[in-house]
Amino acid sequence: MNRSVAIQEMSEQLGLTSRTLRHWEAEGLFQSDRDVSSGWRVYDEHALACIRITAMLRKMDIPIKEIKTVLIAKSIAGLSKVIEKKVNSLKKQREQVGLVEKQLTRVLEYLERQNEGNLVLDDILMETEAVFMSSLTEQHVFKIIDLAPMRVAFHIVVDVSPEDKVMGPLMDWLRSANLLGTARFFGGNMKPMPGSAGKPYGYGMCATIPEGVVVPEPFKEMTLPGGLFAMLESSDDIGGSWKTLMNQLSQSKKYRSDRGRLCLEEHIRNDHPEGSGNLYYLNLLEPVLLK
Repeated sequence: MNRSVAIQEMSEQLGLTSRTLRHWEAEGLFQSDRDVSSGWRVYDEHALACIRITAMLRKMDIPIKEIKTVLIAKSIAGLSKVIEKKVNSLKKQREQVGLVEKQLTRVLEYLERQNEGNLVLDDILMETEAVFMSSLTEQHVFKIIDLAPMRVAFHIVVDVSPEDKVMGPLMDWLRSANLLGTARFFGGNMKPMPGSAGKPYGYGMCATIPEGVVVPEPFKEMTLPGGLFAMLESSDDIGGSWKTLMNQLSQSKKYRSDRGRLCLEEHIRNDHPEGSGNLYYLNLLEPVLLK
């Protein structure tokens, strides 16, 4: 025989308020009947099961909307999907909490080192802002990619702003040779390496080319070594992104930098520049070896 339970008894059994039960019912999670003699809301066995499942999932902080899909589907797969989604969300939150803890610890260590000196607000502000701004990029873990060796045409310019001057001539030649649509672009600092602001430094740009294509002057031909690379998409702060990548790599238990190969910056064409205004964005590539 089916047993009905009054709202007051249900509230006491599960530690729920009658207001909560009425709210869940209003959300369409289950339906109640009315006891004719008392006027109380009463729940049949199906409603009781829905209430228990709802109470369990709400304790896991799963939203009402997703609980409703579980109750409608009445399947193990549906319940598993909702719980898996919550587990993944908790993992991400744990990573974010760990990152914030790490950043706060770094700020605290800095402040403790300064505790015997005067309070210089500009210095402290600069340090703490740098720490917390870095947290925006440190959440992005690098990926490992395996590049095959590539035949490239390359061009090097030494100037106070060589990046602006090195790509144009190479792009013009690729366009005239109908190679622009298939080429991949890689850049990197060359000797003399960047120093203080205003001093010239070298930057090389290379583009992949098919076999048989003759490379004209002033460009040179070479084979770009392949292998494993740690890759991180750069923010607008390229220097800060490189620091983030190298910091993450230094903490890796599996990979280490390969000093025998050049680090690279792959210039990826931005097909939707409206949002950023940039025609290209950068993937930073640090050569790595297994430890």
